[in-house]
Amino acid sequence: MEDEHARLAALPLAARAAAGFSVYPLTIEATELRSKGRVNVVLRGRVPADLLTAGDPVLLAPLGRPDEGHAGRVEGLDEHTLELRVDDPPQGAGPWVVSRRLDFYVHGLQVAALERAERLNTPLANLLLGYEKPYRADPYEHPAFEGLDPSQRAAAELALGATEVGLVHGPPGTGKTVTLVAILRALRDLGERPWALADSNAAVDHLAQKAQAAGLDVVRLGASARIESAVQHLTLEWRILNGPRSAVIRELRRQAGRTTGPEGIELRDAIRSEWAAAKREVLASADVIAMTLGTLHTRGTELVAPRTAVVDEASQVPEPALWLLAARVKRFILAGDPMQLGPVVKSRDPRIEKSLLQRLVEAGFPFPMLTTQYRFNTELQALSKDTYGKKLAAHPSVAEPVASPAAQWIDTAGMGQDEERDALDSLYNVGELRLLKRIWEELLAAGVRPAQVGIVTPYRAQLSRLREMLPGVDAGTVNAFQGREKDVIIATFVRSNAEQDLGFVADPRRLNVAVTRARQRFVGIGDVATLGASPHFQRLVDRIAALGGYRSGWEFES
Repeated sequence: MEDEHARLAALPLAARAAAGFSVYPLTIEATELRSKGRVNVVLRGRVPADLLTAGDPVLLAPLGRPDEGHAGRVEGLDEHTLELRVDDPPQGAGPWVVSRRLDFYVHGLQVAALERAERLNTPLANLLLGYEKPYRADPYEHPAFEGLDPSQRAAAELALGATEVGLVHGPPGTGKTVTLVAILRALRDLGERPWALADSNAAVDHLAQKAQAAGLDVVRLGASARIESAVQHLTLEWRILNGPRSAVIRELRRQAGRTTGPEGIELRDAIRSEWAAAKREVLASADVIAMTLGTLHTRGTELVAPRTAVVDEASQVPEPALWLLAARVKRFILAGDPMQLGPVVKSRDPRIEKSLLQRLVEAGFPFPMLTTQYRFNTELQALSKDTYGKKLAAHPSVAEPVASPAAQWIDTAGMGQDEERDALDSLYNVGELRLLKRIWEELLAAGVRPAQVGIVTPYRAQLSRLREMLPGVDAGTVNAFQGREKDVIIATFVRSNAEQDLGFVADPRRLNVAVTRARQRFVGIGDVATLGASPHFQRLVDRIAALGGYRSGWEFES
């Protein structure tokens, strides 16, 4: 990683921009003093789609000295503006360049946590390390579980009864979040103030919103730009700026905005002091503190650790991230689905490639499965039969298809729609995009609302092009859509080549995620001659054909 960063940083600016390493030229549109005395800078220019995301570490520097500037993080962006948070206001007229920055802080913490793991010598650590054998806890009944279905209730009782490690297997649509919220309510009633965590902001937002709706006082920690608007009122910053100290903080910020020199420094110090006091008060009153694991590791060192940490989508969390957590709490309750995508890592170290949840399941820890799914009908459920077998059953409220066939496959084999590679080595397929647009138009003509449709693809190059083709569409990579759902899902799989090379598209977990996002209808687009090299894809297409949903791309276009 360091070598690749150094290679890109040594390139001329034009080459750095082409490689997705730098964005320039940019002009400063506004500078604003924000919470805790930090500075937000809004820059204007052309920002390529998906080049940066909120939270990315970057360097803001003058164009003439692109490697000498202000370290910061992306707060928000669109195709014409880029908002950064930095410690001090940048000086000079510009133009400016923003480049990616290596941030080894969390990585270093994780490495250190792995090295310290064997020295923890706690009941939780001893279980995780295999020094103690897995055991089946006595179920703990609690009134908070009364509204759960039988499998949810059994899993919740077993998790709450575990003194160190409780696991919950939640396949798509089975009410995993409902189960975790019930567990959080039970923990609150038992006098705990648990942490609710996940690896992604989307998963934390969803859990926090459901927990608040169930009557829990939730404080959401994290960068506000990465938190959904529906959850902003739960954020620490919102609570502080609308709390009893808000008037004092706002007045200090007003004065600091027009004051420089030593007096300005004193005012910024006063803002930090008031902010810290308000933060302590808000956190002390919360039932649940919700955050990503990344936020915990970078901003949560001053938090008072609870007894229990509840981790959602734990299948996506690299094991070292949870060892940092294991050093602070006494009990894990981990929920996830190993049949969906695992951690996204850039390492071949098996300790990182496999999630802790998967390792614990393989070691024999009890892993009760939620068996009633509330998302998709029986026809769509049949598409994931290889993954979950007969254990999963559709709830009567969703079992009947709205329209049949509920699944469709558009086969591009023989149409000459080969994959292409962009400058950043990502793949796209122009022919599939053309078919996708036709499908989109058919859905809208049939009365489907745009908000009901989600589009997924394995590749960022394809994603960028479909967003340009259909502005405003709700689209994302398969990884990014994990944990989400839509009435209709369209999936474009891109791969089409004579060698039947599928790359990471061959991973059956990625296919499982793509198929199980749909509530009512799934439409797949892809070259069966290429994708059929995977038995998982071949069985999927065969099942869709048995439902009457297979169509040749030639037939579809005509």
